[in-house]
Amino acid sequence: MNNTSNNKTQKFKHSGALGDLIYSLPIVRHLGGGEFYLHLNQMAWIGQHYYGSPPAPFHQGRMTLQDYNYMQSFMQAQSYITQFDTLTPDREITHNLDKFRPLFVGHPTNYIDLYAQVFGISECLSDQPWLTVPRTRGLPGGRDTVINRTERWIPPTPNPQWALWRAQGLEDRAVFVGLKQEYLKFQADTGWTSLPWIETPTMLDLAEVIAAADTFIGNQSSALAMAIGLGVPNIHCEARTDMPLTRNECYFPLMTNVAYF
Repeated sequence: MNNTSNNKTQKFKHSGALGDLIYSLPIVRHLGGGEFYLHLNQMAWIGQHYYGSPPAPFHQGRMTLQDYNYMQSFMQAQSYITQFDTLTPDREITHNLDKFRPLFVGHPTNYIDLYAQVFGISECLSDQPWLTVPRTRGLPGGRDTVINRTERWIPPTPNPQWALWRAQGLEDRAVFVGLKQEYLKFQADTGWTSLPWIETPTMLDLAEVIAAADTFIGNQSSALAMAIGLGVPNIHCEARTDMPLTRNECYFPLMTNVAYF
């Protein structure tokens, strides 16, 4: 890690959403860490200011105090974050991580490389894990696979890979994390009805479950970003099909543990 602060405490801020924020943490780590502040209730402003439209439905009304509370224990568990708090008007910020947003539309690479470009970092930061958890949370019944599939960026009909994995018996080795409605939709879409749903009230709970997995399967989400950041040994990303793979936020060609379907 490089510390360019000349012993001055570095203070980072981000407005969300969760996946974007997780992908910003390699920059924080690389620069030596410091205090991290969540700028609450900015999603509507971000949509209008940077993109000229309201935020996508799955971002509307997000990054509230409730989200901060959900994130707190996880963020405090990262060794390079010395303090995690909400942003107040009097707070001096040394690194505004929202600076990645003007380059976001049409970005040619994953978000970590994009953040590095914004902050003038030439070293590659997208080839290694950057997250840790103090412990892992054992999966029930000897299962070894964690699945998370949100309702965003999924095809109208399920990818045939899900049926192939089911025929191979993976359903009986998997658990599902995420929202209850996502779990029910996943069951309806794929027919995978025997995998249990694990409730994760906090972001740290989610990280502890994902870190215990030998395999993670999911679409583009904060859970996928977490799996990549934790270095889960075998990751399968159900990538968006409305753009080239190289522009998917989950495209990490230098990480040999990540595959795409």
